[in-house]
Amino acid sequence: MIAVPAAPAQPREAGRGGSSRALAPWALATVVLTGQAMAALDSAIVNVAGPTIQRDLHLSGPALQLAIYSYLVAYAVALVTGARLGSRFGFGRLFCWGVALFTVGSLACGLAASPAMLVAARTVQGIGAALLVPQVLSLLQVTFSGEGRRRAMSAYGLVLAVGVAAGQVLGGILVSADLFGTGWRPVFLVNVPAGLAVLAWAAGRLPGGPRPAGTRLDLGGAGLLAAAVLALVVTLTFGADAGWPLWSWPAAAVGTAAMALFVRYEARLARKGREPLIDPGLLARPGVRGGLAGIFTLHGSYGGLVFTTALYLQHALRESPLASGLTFAAYAIGFATASVSWTRLPTGWQPRLPQAAFTLFAVACALLAWLTSTTTWPWQATATLFIAGVAHGTGFDALVHRTAAGVPTEHAASFSGLLATVNQLAIVTGIAVAGTLYLSGGRGTGLPAMSIVLLALASALVVAGTSATVGQRTRQPSDVASGRR
Repeated sequence: MIAVPAAPAQPREAGRGGSSRALAPWALATVVLTGQAMAALDSAIVNVAGPTIQRDLHLSGPALQLAIYSYLVAYAVALVTGARLGSRFGFGRLFCWGVALFTVGSLACGLAASPAMLVAARTVQGIGAALLVPQVLSLLQVTFSGEGRRRAMSAYGLVLAVGVAAGQVLGGILVSADLFGTGWRPVFLVNVPAGLAVLAWAAGRLPGGPRPAGTRLDLGGAGLLAAAVLALVVTLTFGADAGWPLWSWPAAAVGTAAMALFVRYEARLARKGREPLIDPGLLARPGVRGGLAGIFTLHGSYGGLVFTTALYLQHALRESPLASGLTFAAYAIGFATASVSWTRLPTGWQPRLPQAAFTLFAVACALLAWLTSTTTWPWQATATLFIAGVAHGTGFDALVHRTAAGVPTEHAASFSGLLATVNQLAIVTGIAVAGTLYLSGGRGTGLPAMSIVLLALASALVVAGTSATVGQRTRQPSDVASGRR
């Protein structure tokens, strides 16, 4: 998904074991993408198991929300710091630490006997994901070059963005199977053997990457960014569900103020010649802001569509969690198809792909608004989800490749963390806004709630398609893939 330009592939430092133990390039890709898949799946797999968890642990509504979203909050808050730690201590080492922490957290979730234990374990999972996820891209970048890097980036985007849809499918299967009478617990325990396998293959065999001498972690910036993201994510996650109570507005104000302070603090560090968590010069580069805005809109629309469609299928149409999850397989297949095939389109088409993708995604949402205006889910709606997945996959990959092409190698860790944080905030924002529209219903409009959400998403995509891609540089796909500037 994130194609940060890197220098030509570095000699792979595999840790204490020496280069003789280093993994072959595509073996490395398989290992690190498995770790990425664990983190991506876990952001969605729990949603399907929510009602079962609530009954088993006697959770209140707010406690269930906290158990589900504590992972997302910890993940979003620590992502940029995780990227910087990788630059300082080595990508391979931080990846293994993150996988180990994520696996321990998953085991604790599966064995949780109380709401407090589940929330604490989910938080540990989120921190582990924040450590491992930024390293995946960096490891792929220092391992591959040329066409190999291009293929690796497509595989990375596929694993990351299909995670939500695939997570709901897998969650529905595991909960419905009720293996050995364990109910919801396998949705967490499935990560344990996967995590142990990744560690067995990865330990001491991954490159560390270039580590600038004398670098120091920007603790002040990390604290301000964590406070800002925490306040905003908590407000969007819990404020929307509670109907925007009085406390949500001061919390949002605190988050906004902390973000403004963070921007000023980082600019001051840059002026003093120190290394900020996110260099302000990164956002000043041509096309970066517009690209991030477009990516935010795509991911926000994606999050809102998946969340409200799941509510519509399970609550309004009384579909089972498994049937609801399998419906999203169409979206996942569409995204997968686009991710592996968009680069094969004619070279002259590729600069226009983001604009075309926004338009197609908007048309798909508008068509779904019409198809879901009844009390059934026709097969045409599932086909339209496939089209939406194709549009998302094409626009997302093309826009990220284009945006990242203008980022110098020295900003790779900063950009990786920034883009991962933007992705998480976009999903949370999409869920909050679309969920609020859906739950408020269509009172006074003459439209069902689902149609209102879908028409709102279509409108946002049309606006973004005409504004967020303005200023993006037109580049040949070969230049983007190889990182030439």
